[in-house]
Amino acid sequence: MPSTCPLKSNGPQSPPVQSPIFDLNNPDAKVKMRQEMDRLTERQKQIFTETFPVVFKDSRRNGLVLFAKYFSEFPHYKNIWPQFRTLQDSALLASNELANHCSVYMSGLKEIVEVMDDEEKLTYFMARIARSHVKWNINKYHITNMLEGVDAVLQRSFGDKLTDEIVNAYHTLYDVIGNLLDIQKKLVVVKRHF
Repeated sequence: MPSTCPLKSNGPQSPPVQSPIFDLNNPDAKVKMRQEMDRLTERQKQIFTETFPVVFKDSRRNGLVLFAKYFSEFPHYKNIWPQFRTLQDSALLASNELANHCSVYMSGLKEIVEVMDDEEKLTYFMARIARSHVKWNINKYHITNMLEGVDAVLQRSFGDKLTDEIVNAYHTLYDVIGNLLDIQKKLVVVKRHF
């Protein structure tokens, strides 16, 4: 008679499946996310709303500037993304793969800015970004290491009109995203099939 105990083996079993899921119904998760996102002041949110359209106006080029700086400082980071692994470093900047990634990246930032005043949507989008990065084993330092590229984009977009207040707002946003990534990693749900 076969065993009905779920812990006893009745033959081959599927290996454990790890699925990073940020449970937005988890009150602890929501509180931690909200605390982190509350670091973005109303003034900083206003700065994003006012400045990001200028950055996004040339989103493809600005995305390439950001990632060119990122990959020149950290060339081994290209191995994080499967679509970049087979590309020679010299071909990466001119590749369609990077152009497509830059487009997705800049659109993701645009989504965040567009919902900046809607707490529920902002929580959802920030969680989605954190979740998508956890699966590639991206850590906070990968995010904060983008700041030189962010600074280059801001300088390119605003020139003499760039202020410390604008730079600090964007640095805070990236720090928040990095911290949300850490929160996401701690709240990963591991599903096991028995």
